[in-house]
Amino acid sequence: MEIEFLKWVDVTFHGQVWLNHLMKYITYIGEFGAGAIIFALVLLIFGKTRWTGVAVAIALLIDVLLVNVILKLSVNRPRPWTEYPELGVFYESCGVRLPTDSSFPSGHTAAMFAAAVAFTFKYKVKGIPVLIVATLVALSRIYLCVHYPTDVLGGFVIGSACGAAGYFIAKAIEKYVNKRKKRGTSSEDIGKELS
Repeated sequence: MEIEFLKWVDVTFHGQVWLNHLMKYITYIGEFGAGAIIFALVLLIFGKTRWTGVAVAIALLIDVLLVNVILKLSVNRPRPWTEYPELGVFYESCGVRLPTDSSFPSGHTAAMFAAAVAFTFKYKVKGIPVLIVATLVALSRIYLCVHYPTDVLGGFVIGSACGAAGYFIAKAIEKYVNKRKKRGTSSEDIGKELS
């Protein structure tokens, strides 16, 4: 069923060279989690967004452990071109890199949604553009036929869960750190009063 859908995508859309290249460049945003990692680093630089950067970084760490270390190795699902070798012609013409790891889940999708959801939990409506970028990356994985739709759906669910976990873990750490700072300040004030 899924391979039939990807065959339809190939026949219907892959004749559009401009769209192929657009989708290829969109997918590069999620390549090796680079877009999400850069996003986390930018957030970490600025004081106002630092804790959100921590949330995104934690979400990405959980994501890497779940997706790359556990799921991809244990599921080991073959990529779509193993069922539909004709895709090789498209990959060559478009210059799409052929990943050799497991197809399930989509690592690009998981990483992008881990970052986007952690950010959106904090900033609500302001997170919509980030969610749109994550969605475009996810759709590009199906468009380029490097993943089955269920791989992308799995990446979305797992990445979103990692994003939520990252947000709540960072929030707990921030609360603990702030509590410690307040205690430290109180102790300093008491020390000054006694001297």
